[in-house]
Amino acid sequence: MKFWNSIVGKIWSTTILLLIGVLVICGFLVAVIYEKNNLNEIENEMKDTSNKIIKVMQEDDAVIKSGSQASKSLDMLDDSVGVIIAQDGTSVFTKESKDSISKSSIDRLTQNKKLNEALESSPDLLMKYDFEENPENMSIELYAKTFQLDNGETGVVYLYKSFHEILNVTKKATRTLILAGIGAILITSLLSFIFSSRMAFPLREMKKIAVAVSRGNFDNRVPSYTHDEIGDLGLAFNDMAKQLKYNMSALRQEKEQLSNILVGMADGVIKFNIDKTIILSNPPAEEFLHSWFFSQENEEKVLVPEKLNQMLDEILSKRTETVGEISFGDQTFVAIMTLLYSGDNVRSIVTVIRDMTEEKRLEKTKSDFVSNISHELRTPISMLQGYSEAIIDGVAQTEDEVREFAQIINEESLRIGRLVNEMLDLSRMEAGFTQLDKRETELVPFLKKILSNFDVLSKENNVELKLEADDPEIRYAFDRDRLEQVLINLIMNAIQHTGNDGEVGKVTVHEHVDYANEQLLISVSDNGTGIAEADIPYLFERFYKADKARTRGKAGTGIGLAIVKNIVNAHNGQITVESAVGKGSSFIISLPLNE
Repeated sequence: MKFWNSIVGKIWSTTILLLIGVLVICGFLVAVIYEKNNLNEIENEMKDTSNKIIKVMQEDDAVIKSGSQASKSLDMLDDSVGVIIAQDGTSVFTKESKDSISKSSIDRLTQNKKLNEALESSPDLLMKYDFEENPENMSIELYAKTFQLDNGETGVVYLYKSFHEILNVTKKATRTLILAGIGAILITSLLSFIFSSRMAFPLREMKKIAVAVSRGNFDNRVPSYTHDEIGDLGLAFNDMAKQLKYNMSALRQEKEQLSNILVGMADGVIKFNIDKTIILSNPPAEEFLHSWFFSQENEEKVLVPEKLNQMLDEILSKRTETVGEISFGDQTFVAIMTLLYSGDNVRSIVTVIRDMTEEKRLEKTKSDFVSNISHELRTPISMLQGYSEAIIDGVAQTEDEVREFAQIINEESLRIGRLVNEMLDLSRMEAGFTQLDKRETELVPFLKKILSNFDVLSKENNVELKLEADDPEIRYAFDRDRLEQVLINLIMNAIQHTGNDGEVGKVTVHEHVDYANEQLLISVSDNGTGIAEADIPYLFERFYKADKARTRGKAGTGIGLAIVKNIVNAHNGQITVESAVGKGSSFIISLPLNE
């Protein structure tokens, strides 16, 4: 910072300029008054000297002549004053001052008609006069007074004093004033600099702390140097910094809280400006915009969906809350828009984006479930009704026919019972009421026993069963009945969908312990028709039907895999599927070893 732009420089320069102005004005007034007083003093001195000269001549009763006693007394006068005594226009006595005057100049003075005419009307006269002897000589102050002696002689006494003497006195006074002024300026400059520096020091400290506060450091405080207005300013600044720190801390906490809320929200939040530019968005909203930007519907690669853009126009025009549905790809979202006001003006628009894809899918699944369960029950009920009516109506003539119809009715009733029991089991599992009876058991013998139950069925379907055990001695704690239900379901599905005409199908149960990840892996693999990739995510949903060609006319309740998933989850495990159409499928069960 330049000195002149600082408060010290401004105070110092202002004080000095004011002092110089006051000194100049006062010096001018003092000089004028002093010069006037000096001229008055010179006039009085010359009048007094002229009176003394006339008195001396009256005492001698004659005009002073050179060499007389009176002239010797006049010679003792101060040499700054010159004396000329003239009678009848001729000088009779001359006493020169420091400035030498010629005889012709004296005669010109004594014979000056204007001066003599003025003396006739007035006994004395004070004026400035120039002998014009030397251009370098300055004018003189001339005093002329007429006299008359007792013996009747008359004449004029001329007293003059050079302005050199007057100016010398004035120069001495001026020099004294200048020196005094310079001294006053120096002293005032020093005192002003010290005073302004002391006054500016706390202000500079305040500036440093203000800069620190502007950068977010609210802990610095201004020391209390004085008890004047600057000291009060420092105390007020400290209170301001303290209050700012409190307010910034409160704002920071609210901002962090709001940020955590926005980040933790499952719904997307987008804040739009009135020009429809995005100001703020949370991660779910960014995921929504990302999905839209890279969707196939967004051919022009715009940031905001057209439906959302239309909703923004609508809410800005109607000034009411707007709700709309946005769909692209296989995703569905609901947008709720609300206006934020600043007074009477719209400040921004808050949009809440809710992903309704899962709700839509669950709603469709629920609808499909009702349709499927109705379809699954309709067939056996129709058969029960048809065969029972056939028996009642006497369609079955022989005992064997009646027994056959009764057998069909029994099988269909058992099918309905299995469907109802499995539905009840699945409902209890999903509600969290599954009770597991875990007991430590040798796993490989348990798997062999289950496979032995499918010997007849596998031969009928031309399927080869195989067990591969990487850890034959392993023991594991699990619910035997529940895990048996899982494996029977998986092996049954594998046999039903394996084995082509004229080719031998293969179903393999593989046991492996992954010690690195602390997992027990049990997989059921086949070389059957396989499952389409699009169907894999929905395999464990109730009554989901994949490619009908895979069933090969095999009947089932449609909820077996849903039960399998719930039993595996109850054991804190996971089940995954790896499959390719025409190459077979693998259902992999992962159970934690620490269980």
